[in-house]
Amino acid sequence: MRRRLTWAAPAARSPNSHFLSPRRRRRRGRVRRAPILLLFVVAALAVDLVVSNTALELGVYTLAHARLPAAFDGFRIVHLSDWHAAEFGPGNRDLIEMTRRQAPDIIVLTGDFVQRLGELPRMEALCRGLMAVAPVYYVTGNHEWAGRVVDPLRAVLRETGVVYLDNDYVFLSRGGEQICLAGLMDQNGPRTKLSLSELTALARRGGDPFLVLLSHRYDRFSEYVSQRVDVVFAGHAHGGLIRLPFTDGLIGPGRVLFPRHTSGVTWEGATAMVTSRGLAGVGRWPLRLFNRPEVVSVTLTRPKGAETP
Repeated sequence: MRRRLTWAAPAARSPNSHFLSPRRRRRRGRVRRAPILLLFVVAALAVDLVVSNTALELGVYTLAHARLPAAFDGFRIVHLSDWHAAEFGPGNRDLIEMTRRQAPDIIVLTGDFVQRLGELPRMEALCRGLMAVAPVYYVTGNHEWAGRVVDPLRAVLRETGVVYLDNDYVFLSRGGEQICLAGLMDQNGPRTKLSLSELTALARRGGDPFLVLLSHRYDRFSEYVSQRVDVVFAGHAHGGLIRLPFTDGLIGPGRVLFPRHTSGVTWEGATAMVTSRGLAGVGRWPLRLFNRPEVVSVTLTRPKGAETP
């Protein structure tokens, strides 16, 4: 039996069926991976948007100052700012508990906590929770004045025992020594507010005490330095909202790009400013990115070998 052999011509190849050059293969691989990388980036951003607006972070600093009275060595201050009636756990339980764990001697609040009357019940609950931890001192920010809620807010502070410190100062005593804690009313306040120089002059009438200033505005640092304030606690910047590597935040108040001094401790001469990144975003669509809500804990110390002021 004969075998019949048949032969068929190979099918014509399309230009794309030829073997690809290494360069073209790499290019095609990158094209195929691009959607996966994009999906990964979008997912990471979405996760951080949640974390940066809900997950509290603790910033811990030790601040050594030669003028600090010896009796206040180890004095601890928890600093909260720019709360904007946010909620961290039911009744702000998480915020209060993180504050409690720091075992502070005092708690300072540097403004922008409420803007609407409907937020005052939540503010009252927060104040009561914080007052159960340590004495609390408060100065206003721009939003309290913009919302015209300062008077009813003061009633809440008075009812809960929080010291309203706008345009005022108190002396804190410990071990027979004192420091002065002063509060600067926000510049959005009425025309009767004291200037920084007037406030510091009043606080120094009896001498030159170690002066701790509560002020909402971080961007007045040069004024604090010129008035020889020892330590300033400030907020307002929200950490620059979006914190990118090698920056101090992307957007400051007034849409200032790449603001400075929006977080941590800044020194100039003998003046130190502690800036909180705040606890919330701002505006109708609050946005923070790579910038978790911050509880600041500062321990004041005296440098080794410092002479008594």
